[in-house]
Amino acid sequence: MSTICAGGNVNCSAQTGAIRPRRSVSTELKQVFRRILEWVLAYEGKRLSRIALSELTDEQLADIGVTPSEARREAARPFWN
Repeated sequence: MSTICAGGNVNCSAQTGAIRPRRSVSTELKQVFRRILEWVLAYEGKRLSRIALSELTDEQLADIGVTPSEARREAARPFWN
């Protein structure tokens, strides 16, 4: 069932989903910046985790169930993988 808005009000049409309101350029830029920041933070997290993994001793690796060769292989991977 559809909603009828008196007077063809754009806000009424936007509320019913008939049209989508246009986003401002600043809103678009904020979203792009947020996505870039999220990407950078995710890859920085991977990089730091791999550095920490490479610094663990053989005993610590055994505690977490990882062999030294597996740890070296993972630590050698580039941060974007």
